[in-house]
Amino acid sequence: MRIMKNSFVIFFFLFAILYSYEALSQYKMKIVSYNTLYAFQDSMNREQYQKWIKEINPDIIAYEEMKGFTQDKLEKFASRYGHPYAVVSMEHGNPVALSSKYPIVNVQKVVDNMWVAYLYANIKGTHLFVVHLSAFEYKKRTEELRLILAHAATLPQTDPILIMGDFNAFSRKDADQYDQRIIDEIKERQERKTSAGRLNLKDNSIDYSAMDLLPAAGYTDTYWLNNKHFQKTMPTEKYEGTRVERRIDFIWANDVAAKRIKKSGIIYDNDTDEMSDHYPVYIELDLK
Repeated sequence: MRIMKNSFVIFFFLFAILYSYEALSQYKMKIVSYNTLYAFQDSMNREQYQKWIKEINPDIIAYEEMKGFTQDKLEKFASRYGHPYAVVSMEHGNPVALSSKYPIVNVQKVVDNMWVAYLYANIKGTHLFVVHLSAFEYKKRTEELRLILAHAATLPQTDPILIMGDFNAFSRKDADQYDQRIIDEIKERQERKTSAGRLNLKDNSIDYSAMDLLPAAGYTDTYWLNNKHFQKTMPTEKYEGTRVERRIDFIWANDVAAKRIKKSGIIYDNDTDEMSDHYPVYIELDLK
């Protein structure tokens, strides 16, 4: 009887160790992607953002439109909210950027053939692409996405891969949300911008073909993994009425990453209503 009792205690002890090891070997990673409207435009917005992001406490932040940020400025900015690692795609224009609690490795900054640039990096075994596609021509967005997906195809497909940012493009999944109002707005903006090549409509209709490339390549729009109804990513409440509502900010995941995502969505609160003209998007995923 004593032998059986001792065996049970030993079994329970070993089970507890194995369970603890398994629990420790898994962790949740929260990722936010945010178009900052020219780096939040002023110091007041940046101070508001610093306070807000500490409360949100993401592990990784992907930024778009980080105007005026050099590598040094970004590192100092990120350190104030607890991210010791940061990288910016370029030090002019409206770069994309990354900050992280964990080392950012194998960084590639791709400027050639891009309207802005895109960043590729690996953080704790997860491959990340931060993108800001052309705002001015649907054909250019298609070219840029083909380049990004070709890069992603060279990576181990057994690893989690995420493609995130401001795509300046519409998803076919949201097609029933867009009516003549948004077509008229795009036409009007094209007429005001007389530069050659600024064409966002295809045969006077919304182009979905650029974004169609992502599901065709096996990527999942993470928003729909945990949400049943359309929500906009712009404009925010502060800029309401300046643009027709749309969802153009996305986090796309390959099958490996999609299966690990526990939460996804768009962050609406009093702060995000004011800080930019875009709302941030986010995911939480389990990693081993």
